[in-house]
Amino acid sequence: MDTYMADDVQDGKEKEKAGFPYRKVLTAAGITVGATALIYLAGAFFFAGHYYWRTEIDGKDYSFRSREQAREEILNPSVTYELQIKGREEMEDVITPSELGMIYVFDDTLDRMNARMSGMKWPMMLFGPSGGELPRTVIYDEKMLEERLRSSPFFQETYVRLPEDALISPYVSGDGYSIKEDYPGTVLDFDLVKKDVESALDKLQDTLDLTEGTYYSNASVRSDNRALNRALETANRYVNARITYRWNGETEVVDGDLISKWVRIEGTKVTLDEEAVREYVKKMAGKHDTYGRDRNFTTTSGETILLKSGGYGWWTDRAGETEALIASIKKGEEVEREPLYFLKGYAEGGPGEDIGSSYVEADMGKQHLYLYVDGKLVLESDFVSGNIARGRGTPAGVFGLTYKTRDTTLRGAGYASHVDYWMPFNGNIGMHDASWRRQFGGSIYLTNGSHGCINLPVGIAKEIYGYMEKGFPVICYY
Repeated sequence: MDTYMADDVQDGKEKEKAGFPYRKVLTAAGITVGATALIYLAGAFFFAGHYYWRTEIDGKDYSFRSREQAREEILNPSVTYELQIKGREEMEDVITPSELGMIYVFDDTLDRMNARMSGMKWPMMLFGPSGGELPRTVIYDEKMLEERLRSSPFFQETYVRLPEDALISPYVSGDGYSIKEDYPGTVLDFDLVKKDVESALDKLQDTLDLTEGTYYSNASVRSDNRALNRALETANRYVNARITYRWNGETEVVDGDLISKWVRIEGTKVTLDEEAVREYVKKMAGKHDTYGRDRNFTTTSGETILLKSGGYGWWTDRAGETEALIASIKKGEEVEREPLYFLKGYAEGGPGEDIGSSYVEADMGKQHLYLYVDGKLVLESDFVSGNIARGRGTPAGVFGLTYKTRDTTLRGAGYASHVDYWMPFNGNIGMHDASWRRQFGGSIYLTNGSHGCINLPVGIAKEIYGYMEKGFPVICYY
């Protein structure tokens, strides 16, 4: 009997142990169901008066917002609505419905939308967004709107600034030209603004940004304009040129400070005032040229005389140098050079100084010639000059040797004379040997002189020939 009871107890314990997991599962399930029910009921209670998660009405998020407060806001926008207009230079204006006599007419879309979002159906929000657009009619006084806009700071003359095109700024020494940025201004298209303000009001749009779109007029020429930048490049190339002249011994510099006075800029067009360049060359030639000017000269005898210009001195090729200077400026060259000359003096300096210390001095009255080289008297000799009686007197003045040549025949009206040393200095007049003469000097020239040349003994002509070169001064006086 004792054995039987022990078995029964053992069986009961095993059955109790086997049923325990089922009770745990049932308890947990009951708790979960209860909690879910509480959450559902709480949600049903909350969303009975609030909008679902992800609810957008007219593009505005009303998630979890009170339906009554939202309704007041949506159906009576004049309470909270205003249109903020933003423009350039931080200009702003705010238009309110009361200024325009605005009213809004809605249909029953909001009521139907609210009915679909009942508190009992709130779990539906987990499967997608809710809301939509509310059809409305916005009514306002168009005349009031127009007057309001015209009184806006955006259209007040005090605040309106005209656009300014980008342009090339004045020259700055050392820096050249640069582009002055364009200024877009604050000029608005009234009709376009009015049109889009009306659209914004119809949509109850919060802001209208006039800096976006085509409301404003803009400068015609922007700072990145290709033509303007090409013009800038051209202008700076011109003023970056630097031409350093050695003009008859003196330095003259044509640089940006000077060239900028000749540069003409009209919008995107850059030109060089060539007439101004021509005037500059003319001025410099007048300053430095000695050709055609009389000069004082101290003779071997110590007398100071006034010499006529003859055909000697520094003589600038004005037309040629003008063109050369224009070309250098347009290329933006940096060069050191002499101007172009028709003739050069044998020495640098003003009238008289341009003769230097090497020259032939021919005293027609004494029929005597002196050759100076580097200030030293190298030789002297009698000569025979042009026949005075026949009106062929050798012209007085200062001349430069044109060229020299050997073994040639001089031809003229009724004569042909062979010479070994020919040194012309004034057209067909020059110095040469005269082997046919036995005597030189004295008064021979008065009645038996040459056709205008200076006749020399052969040995003297040969020696002088050795010193002669192009431009060597020859001074003739009576």
